[in-house]
Amino acid sequence: MKSLLSKLKSKLFGHREAGMATAEYAVGTVVVISIATIIYRIIASEPFRDAVWNLILWLFRLITGISGE
Repeated sequence: MKSLLSKLKSKLFGHREAGMATAEYAVGTVVVISIATIIYRIIASEPFRDAVWNLILWLFRLITGISGE
């Protein structure tokens, strides 16, 4: 019954949200690109690379038992 009422209402009053999907996709795209840019800048930064490298070395030393000092 609800879908019948929705169809009738749609035919009588038209679609008032026409074009909203395009605007929502545009905003979503901008948000995703912004987040990707922030993540890229963090990963490409020297402090992040140093931290990852130190973590890899620490894990290697932990697994092999080799002292790095």
